[in-house]
Amino acid sequence: MKQYDRAYFDHWYRGDDDIGDTEPLLRNVSLAVAVAESVLARPLESVLDVGCGEGRWQPVLHEIRPDATYLGIDSSEYAIERFGESRNLRLGSVGDLQYHVFDEPFDLVVCSDVLHYVDDAELRTGLAAIFERCGGAALLETFTVEDDPEGDRAGFHLRSAAWYRDAFREAGLVAIGLQMHVPEEVAEDLDSLDLPA
Repeated sequence: MKQYDRAYFDHWYRGDDDIGDTEPLLRNVSLAVAVAESVLARPLESVLDVGCGEGRWQPVLHEIRPDATYLGIDSSEYAIERFGESRNLRLGSVGDLQYHVFDEPFDLVVCSDVLHYVDDAELRTGLAAIFERCGGAALLETFTVEDDPEGDRAGFHLRSAAWYRDAFREAGLVAIGLQMHVPEEVAEDLDSLDLPA
C-alpha cells in the first residue's frame, strides 16, 4: 500500500524527481481562478481542494486572492499533521468527500492529479460529491492512457479520455475546456461557444 508520508512528498516535490515546480503551479492556480471568476461574474471567494497533498495551492491562492478561503482535503496523515493548521487542511479522501458537510458550495473545486489514482467506484462517488459541492467551476486535472505524464505511476489507473468524459458527464459536470468543468445548472447560463460541440 502506497504511503503518502514525508518521504513520498520529499521524493516527488523536493527530490531528484521533483514535479513541484512553482511556475506551472502559479499558471494552474491563476487559470482556475480566472475561469471560476468568469463563470461566476464576480471575484472568487472559496476554494475546495480535494486530494490537496501538502496544500501547495493555498499559499499561491493567498498571494493572488488574499480574501478567498481555502480548504484542502487529503488522506495523508503526514500532510495534515504538518500543514493542517497553517494551510487549513482536513483529513479525508475522494471517496469520503460525501461525508464532509459544508454550509455552502465552493466557488472553485480542485481535484488535480488525483482521480487516476482511485478505483472506479471511489471515483464515481467522489465526482458526485464534487458536483454537489461545486457552485462555480471545477478543475479536474486528470491524466489518461493517451497521455504521458511525469511523476508517480504506482497505483495509476489506465483509463481512456472517453471513459473520464463519460464519468464526468454522468456526475452532472460539463466540460468547458482545459480540464475545467461546471455543474449542469451553471452550464445553462453560459454562452453556446463556451461549451463543447
